[in-house]
Amino acid sequence: MATSINRWGMLAAHVCINFVLGGVYAFSFFKTPMMEQYHWDPATLALAFSINMGIIPIPMIWGGKLIDNGKGKQAIVIGGILFSAGFILSGFVTTLPGLFITYGLVAGLGSGLAFTGNLNNILKFFPDRRGLASGIVLAGVGCGTLICTRLAEYFMGLTQDISQALLYLGVVYLVVIFIVQFFIRSAPAKDSGGIAASPMDKDYRMMLKDTRFWLLFAILGLGVFSGMVISSTSAQIGMAQYGLASGALVVSLVSIFNSVGRLFWGGVTDKLGGYNTLVVVYLFTCLCFALLLAFNGNTAVFYCCALGVGFAYAGILVIFPGLTSQNFGMRNQGLNYGFMYFGFAVGAVIAPYVTSAMDKYTGSYNPVFILTIVLLLVGVVLTMVTKSYATKIVQKINQPV
Repeated sequence: MATSINRWGMLAAHVCINFVLGGVYAFSFFKTPMMEQYHWDPATLALAFSINMGIIPIPMIWGGKLIDNGKGKQAIVIGGILFSAGFILSGFVTTLPGLFITYGLVAGLGSGLAFTGNLNNILKFFPDRRGLASGIVLAGVGCGTLICTRLAEYFMGLTQDISQALLYLGVVYLVVIFIVQFFIRSAPAKDSGGIAASPMDKDYRMMLKDTRFWLLFAILGLGVFSGMVISSTSAQIGMAQYGLASGALVVSLVSIFNSVGRLFWGGVTDKLGGYNTLVVVYLFTCLCFALLLAFNGNTAVFYCCALGVGFAYAGILVIFPGLTSQNFGMRNQGLNYGFMYFGFAVGAVIAPYVTSAMDKYTGSYNPVFILTIVLLLVGVVLTMVTKSYATKIVQKINQPV
């Protein structure tokens, strides 16, 4: 893409935006002090995170349209403001319904709008290195979770109040959004001539009629379920079943490994291809959950496996933007990936609640580990089927008339 700006400098600005958006994944850290301060039921409290994750694809549709029309920066700024406001407003609520609205609905709407704007805007500046660009910018989310956890710990130390900590986090996020937006420019609109046409191009209407979309949708949902089991509940699993005294360290370490994983899998995807990398990721995650079952109560094994799941889960988030453009073209990537992301929402909404509910009614996290292994193996089979089917489609498109 011909452009007079430094695309690597743009990439750095987009990473900073994801430092902010990664804060939502620190929910596992927020959860324990919320239960202690307000005596909320853990399974019901998990719905705040599920609502946040579940609502994300809806603003992604709007954001995708803005991106494809050359208004990516607008999507990022509006979304960032809403996301920050969700945290700020959470500092004033003392009831679960209020938290569902602020942390769940408001922050979720902002997260979806800013996330799709941030990711798909920068991808249009890197058509030649989609995996690497995705990995780098998405690594900011993992780092953001770590930064958020540390800031929350600091603010908790100052106030001894989780609500006040959320309020201060929201203010910090708002300041970062205000500063960084000066270094971001929108990618060209799809009809501006700045993005080359491809025989793979499909708009969202055509994509939704394509079997490849629904196969990828299902595979994404299955993979996200596995990652969310750890991302949303790592602190509680570790303390309840593996001898951890505190969940703060494991939340931070999972965030670090998730960030490293996004960089690692981005490079691997560019070399092995999305489908092959996805099979490796799912099988590796299966191994981690199998070890959790086999070594129940072993703290060292829990740390290794939780970090392994966080590392592998990063691959899922890196691979799917590229698979979407690979199958349906880059010109409509913003809107197309918004629809694809509903698969993320399915896994993200179900996993936290199922994980907490299974523990509540069985007294163990082992049943959800077994369920996760089964779902991942189904995902491996579907990935192999999708790869074979997609290859035939591409061969047919490229056949000389």
